[in-house]
Amino acid sequence: MAPRGDTYSYVIGWLKILLPLAALALLSTLFLIGRGSDPAANIPFANRDGGDDPARQQIVAPRYAGVTAKGDQLTLTADSAEPAAEGLDQVLAHQLDARIDVSDGSHITLRSDRALVSDGEQSADLEGGVRIESSNGYRIDTERLRTALDRIEAETLAPVSGEGPAGRFTAGKLTITPDGTGEDVQLLFTEGVNLIYDPKDP
Repeated sequence: MAPRGDTYSYVIGWLKILLPLAALALLSTLFLIGRGSDPAANIPFANRDGGDDPARQQIVAPRYAGVTAKGDQLTLTADSAEPAAEGLDQVLAHQLDARIDVSDGSHITLRSDRALVSDGEQSADLEGGVRIESSNGYRIDTERLRTALDRIEAETLAPVSGEGPAGRFTAGKLTITPDGTGEDVQLLFTEGVNLIYDPKDP
């Protein structure tokens, strides 16, 4: 049996080697965790086909919110979205819902089967079952609509049909834009407007 003093010295000698190594291992772990805290990693991606190709990834339940220079608020949500090109400058959103809260207190909602949202151009191209509803009683359907994301400006790229306070109507085009004073938002129907007048009051 080794003397007690020799055993003590033997253990101390090993601890002088192991403890610094353990400290280095802990520091390395901390640095690895720090590198892995990329905010983009928190975006809820899901592969469409189970592969590893980033171009085939989807963003689950994306949300976009912005405010125009006049204080109008725009919110976009969707069931899912995927990059339409390299990076996220253009995104193809599925089952899009948009709401524009105008500074005068009114609001407009937009819904479509899909939409190409471009961050660089600050625009969204909605298509497939586009429904437009306004707080002043209009419900409008079309197949395609292009809207800005940084200001109140939109136009349909297909004929429209719907109903409003005056009755049912069809038109070749709808433009949503501020009025001449810039204070209110107006719906302009052009290119062959047909109205079936249906007064609500007798």
